[in-house]
Amino acid sequence: MPVKQVSVFLDNKPGALSELIDYLDRFKIKIFALSISDAGEFGLIRMITEDAGRATEILEDANFNLAKSKKNTEVTIILTTEKDKISRIAKIVGDNDLNIEYAYSSAVHIDGKFALVLRVDDLEKAERILEENDVAILSLYEIKKLF
Repeated sequence: MPVKQVSVFLDNKPGALSELIDYLDRFKIKIFALSISDAGEFGLIRMITEDAGRATEILEDANFNLAKSKKNTEVTIILTTEKDKISRIAKIVGDNDLNIEYAYSSAVHIDGKFALVLRVDDLEKAERILEENDVAILSLYEIKKLF
């Protein structure tokens, strides 16, 4: 059950991120998780929103430059627990010959636990293995409910 994220290339200059978020705010699009990566003259913004399809459409209509490769659109979201520390999750993934391409945490916090967004080189295999190890995989519906 990979979750869709929205990835946008922005000029690396003051106000660019604010413009993007203000634009989504105008359409009342909630952002549950956000990652910013610096790449010199531009930045890559990754977001989990309440409706990735609608957010994508709105941003494309406004001529924002979206990154649309599969690696920029599908991620797995897990809920960390006392038992499921990041070190345990990384070990499970690594022991099964999977590579974590990137990760970031979200604004979703429940009783001291947080949602971790993972992009792994094989999402379906990663989700299966994590579930077999009793790691909670979150759907977008569950994230919306918890936010």
